[in-house]
Amino acid sequence: AQVNNAAGNTPPVLACCFSYAPVNEAAWKLYSHAKTGLGARCVKIKINKKAFRKQIVTGNSGYRLYEGVVNYSLDNYQINHLHERQYPNGGTNALHDELFVDFDLASYLSLMLVKRQAFSHEQELRYFMIPDLPDTKGTLEHEEFHIEWKDILVDIVVDEHCTDTEMAMLIQVLESKGISIVPRREFIYAMPDAPIIVES
Repeated sequence: AQVNNAAGNTPPVLACCFSYAPVNEAAWKLYSHAKTGLGARCVKIKINKKAFRKQIVTGNSGYRLYEGVVNYSLDNYQINHLHERQYPNGGTNALHDELFVDFDLASYLSLMLVKRQAFSHEQELRYFMIPDLPDTKGTLEHEEFHIEWKDILVDIVVDEHCTDTEMAMLIQVLESKGISIVPRREFIYAMPDAPIIVES
């Protein structure tokens, strides 16, 4: 589809997605589904966002950073008709004008933050790296951005089914990278140690 003012405002961007959900059962299941061995083990890392932003901006010239929270507020009908001035039922589509009239880079990035409500449990935060000199052919596929993980990691959590041997292997890898954080297990389904008594 053609968009007025799209030229120069729709550069290829690189994206990395994080979640700000402290506990998310679906993520543990999704990333380990139908896998075996070490592939069935998940590791959740918590980062210092301020340190991450600083590193990715100062250590990777030629790119600008844009950070945005994913928008789960639109229903499937609204998403499917964003590009139309009017809804099929004849109603005016205010979202169309908001996004496509005076279309600019902010409009483009806002569209990249729209996601269906079915995924709202993800509570996703996206980081976009926008090249200062975009590749007009759109061949940008990936880029290795330098990050000192030991300086931005805050916490490391493993799947509750992780064995002691697997935990020891992870600790060894972390130590080899200069990371002194000791991983801990997350027990999503753990029962409390003592019965809960509701007082009258």
